[in-house]
Amino acid sequence: MQTGSQQELEQRLSLASPEDTLRGFFFTAAMKVVRNECDETALSRCLEAGGEGRFMAFFSYPIGPWLRLLYAAAWALSEKHGGFDAAMRHLGRSVVPEYLESSAGRLLTMLPVATPRLLLAKVPPAYRTAVLHGECSLSWSGANTCLLVFKGTALPLPYIEGGISGLLDLLRVKGVKVTGRQVDPLESEVSIAW
Repeated sequence: MQTGSQQELEQRLSLASPEDTLRGFFFTAAMKVVRNECDETALSRCLEAGGEGRFMAFFSYPIGPWLRLLYAAAWALSEKHGGFDAAMRHLGRSVVPEYLESSAGRLLTMLPVATPRLLLAKVPPAYRTAVLHGECSLSWSGANTCLLVFKGTALPLPYIEGGISGLLDLLRVKGVKVTGRQVDPLESEVSIAW
């Protein structure tokens, strides 16, 4: 299946149940990027795909409309960012500031996160507060290498990679490498080294 295709979107939608939700800041982050970087036609398509005009940052919304919005945004941004996957990573990075402005995100920034290790240890609990769909776990393979595993989630791998990269940008660590692998449609692994 081609990355970024309508068929891929339909598969992801079929894997998400109506009970699977995520916080409104995922919607607002994507819409902010579209408003800043796209024309009115793309903006209208994304608003229509998302199904609502206004989202509250910490309210929960079904994942289906968000996936539609996310794909519409990535399609609109693809040419500007060098392809669908790069646009998806850009959208993933964009959610970090929105998350950090939320009440859960502010709590994260108040806790000590001076090193990548401390910051990455906070990803699984942060995921649990933001996404009520699937699970995230962390394992360490060395002092400066770890693996984040996302199971039972239809979130696109390039989006996850972008979000992790955006989070690590906060610490301005040099030489960070974020590499993802799609294990199956509902499982992704992201390896991080610095």
